[in-house]
Amino acid sequence: MRDISLQLLTAVLASIGLGMVGFTYGAASAFFMSAVLAVLIIVSYLAARLSGRALTVRRSISDRVYVWDQFPVSLEITNEGRLPLFLIKVSERLSPWLVSETPTDFIVPALWPGETTRLSYRLRGRKRGVHPIGPTQAVVSDPFGLFSRWVEVGGSAEAVIYPKPIPLEGAVVSGGSEAHAISTGERSRGAESGMEFYGIRDYQPGDELRRIHWPATAHHGRLTVIEFDQGVSDSTAVLLDCREGTDYGSGIVTSLEVAVQAAASLARWTLNADGVFFLAYQSGNTPRWLQVDRSDREYEVLEALARVQADAPHPLASVAEWALPAILPGTAVWVITSAPDPDLADLCRRLRQTGAVASVNVMLLEAGSFDPSAAAPSSAEVAEWLRPAGARTTVFRKEHDLDAALRSAISMRSSVA
Repeated sequence: MRDISLQLLTAVLASIGLGMVGFTYGAASAFFMSAVLAVLIIVSYLAARLSGRALTVRRSISDRVYVWDQFPVSLEITNEGRLPLFLIKVSERLSPWLVSETPTDFIVPALWPGETTRLSYRLRGRKRGVHPIGPTQAVVSDPFGLFSRWVEVGGSAEAVIYPKPIPLEGAVVSGGSEAHAISTGERSRGAESGMEFYGIRDYQPGDELRRIHWPATAHHGRLTVIEFDQGVSDSTAVLLDCREGTDYGSGIVTSLEVAVQAAASLARWTLNADGVFFLAYQSGNTPRWLQVDRSDREYEVLEALARVQADAPHPLASVAEWALPAILPGTAVWVITSAPDPDLADLCRRLRQTGAVASVNVMLLEAGSFDPSAAAPSSAEVAEWLRPAGARTTVFRKEHDLDAALRSAISMRSSVA
């Protein structure tokens, strides 16, 4: 029950006063009025108690909502009881990541038995994810306004807010490597096998001796080989690092939010080019992956990315182990992580050595830019790990523009300016 209302206080004092008058002067009429008021108070109390159970709420929420897009929420409130309800105050409990564009508090003057009223309001999602709406909070009163009762009805629903992909249409797929290959004469050597020049890396057992790059070998003092791509592929695979404790920063922009938006943007870019998009990550102890080959199924990727959390107990290498057999030959693989370790180089090396992967691209989200207290290796140290593994590396800091960073990475540049 709510605090004592003025009407209830007046009725109680009037009943007591009339009772005292009747007792003092023996006035039957005063006793009668006192009894009527007492009965009215009891009936009002019972009516308020029962009225809260009579309310039912149905909530309708738009699906496929992107971050910061407005979306409507509608409520259908029904009085399923046998008594009318008056002055119903309705409000909604919202996640802190949801912003109301219109009032979410309402007053329904009256709701008769079996009657339904419809209310609506509009929200925006400040952050991608699954955010609760509800339960609905209602304050119902008896017909005389003596008692009011606060109840929660309707339970809660979920607003699934999708990450908003960055449009990358028109991004260049080939870049400076081709020009470098032309200037060094290495392009023609790659063309003999139907492949494109990729770069140079340390010699690995099993590499063909004719691919040894003798000038680089002499310069570095160790065997170095020329590496070629299998050619431009329409397929993209993203290995998303979701290990527990790797979501650096707070608020709307964290390393995980940037990683998810980058994955969503690569998905749209790939599907709009009629390619095949593959996403692999881990949710808790459960490995998850999906493969989408049509742009009208993009929402499947976004639905999965909306629910991604940094709660995986296993390293990214374990995700690659079960995901790699499902990746189509000639796919460009993107590894997105904010917590690189020396095993990342081994992962990239294994991906390159399979022969089925067109290229390995590492998008490194620099943890220190999101959280200065983060204990993570420097980007220069990570680049040194990855250089012999033959992976293209893009370093992203919180202050960078993700659109520019992705376009730069797609254009095969080695770093973000």
